[in-house]
This record gives sequence, C-alpha cells and structure tokens, in this order.
Amino acid sequence: MKHLRRFILCLIVLLAVAAIAIATCPASFAWRWVAGNAGALKLDGLSGTVWNGHAGSASVFGTELGALDWRLSPLPLLRGAIAAQLDIHGGAVTGNGAVARESDGSLQVTGATIHLPASLAAPALDIPMLQLLGQLDIDIAQLRVQGAWPTAAQGEIRWHNAAVAGAAQASLGDLQAQFATAADGSIAGTAHDLGGPLQLDGTFTIATGGYDVRAKLAARDGNAQVLDALRFLGQPQGDGTTLLLIHGKFFPVF
Repeated sequence: MKHLRRFILCLIVLLAVAAIAIATCPASFAWRWVAGNAGALKLDGLSGTVWNGHAGSASVFGTELGALDWRLSPLPLLRGAIAAQLDIHGGAVTGNGAVARESDGSLQVTGATIHLPASLAAPALDIPMLQLLGQLDIDIAQLRVQGAWPTAAQGEIRWHNAAVAGAAQASLGDLQAQFATAADGSIAGTAHDLGGPLQLDGTFTIATGGYDVRAKLAARDGNAQVLDALRFLGQPQGDGTTLLLIHGKFFPVF
C-alpha cells in the first residue's frame, strides 16, 4: 500500500509537470515542430505560448500580412481537432475569425472578417494593364477547405471605393458579391454594382483547383472614364456592353 501511494503521488507530480510544460510551451518551440507542414504560411518574431501567442510577422507566398495573435482552445483537442481564434493586424491585411483543423484533415473557418487592399486581388483578376484601387471587405460565415481546396463556403465580399489606375483611370463605385455552396458541391456566387459609375452583372464558380468568372460590364450614363477603362477589361459586345471572362487556378496554401 505504501508503494502504491508513492506511485500515485509520483504520477500526480509527473502529470502536473507535464501540464505546466504544455501550458507554458513557448510559441517559438512549437512552431519549429509544425513549420514543415505549414505550406506557404511563414511566421517570424514569435512570442508567448502555444496557447496564447504572437507572431510579429505573418506572410503567405511571400506577401506580408501583418502581425498575428492567436488563442488556442483546449476543449476541441478532446475530439482530435485544433481550434483557435486568430487576429491579424498592424499591416495591409487585418481580420479575425475562428479557425479549426478537424480530425479528418479539413480546415474550418467561421465568423471571419478580412479587410485588405484591392491590389492584392490583382493576380486573380489578371488585368495587367490596370491597377486595382480601393478596399475589399470579406465576411466569411463559413468556409471548409479539404485537401488544400475550398469545398464549402458562404459569405460576402464588398469592394469599397472601387477604382482602377494605370492605362486608364476610373472610379467604379462600390461593388458587391455573395457566394455559397452549390448543389453540385462547387462554390457559386453573383456580383453586382451598388449604383456607381460601373454597371456590373456577373457570376463566378469556384471548383476544385480553379475558378471561372463571367461578368457583363457597362458604363452607367455613358461615364467617359469607365468607357476608357472597359477597353482593358474584356471583349466589347454588340449591345455596347463588355464581356469579362476569367479562368484561373488556385495554388494550395497548405
């Protein structure tokens, strides 16, 4: 009995030491273990613990996002998931939301808001003669990424003070898009203007590894600047509108 009590006491002490070690594990130490599986995500200037940490610099594909703070939730670990509240700030990109890595390997994002310069979306639209100006506000109610590709989503994007510069300069007004998971498993969305100089009526589809955009564009009330910009945005149609067609591919972040 005496030896049993000693064993139990030693076990309690070991568990307490392990709990303290886990609770106080430095973020920099933990990152060394997972950095190899983080794909295009890079973190520098780490401080805090694995549970409540800070990265002075976060970047994806070499694009600086800003500082990153996270707060890890312990309870999801019981079901084999890793869940955290993330907050990006101090740089060109700001935002926050809940992110969870589920036991099946999928990544779940809920209740996220992201604000970023429209210029960061330029590679997706592939309009080399024009620079994109204004700010994108993205609200993600729900997003699921499986095997590095988005497989389910619901949310809204608003392009505030949309404008272009470069080969042509024009103010486009505010533009808006909504997206959600379609019956075939793809992510489908619609885009429209909010009454500014540019008339926009478009649709887009996101499927495994790629996306397609089809948009009908026109200058409201014959706006001269918009008409000039439309020369670089798509194919002129017989009814005076411009048809913009884009097909692109995604590159996996993780």
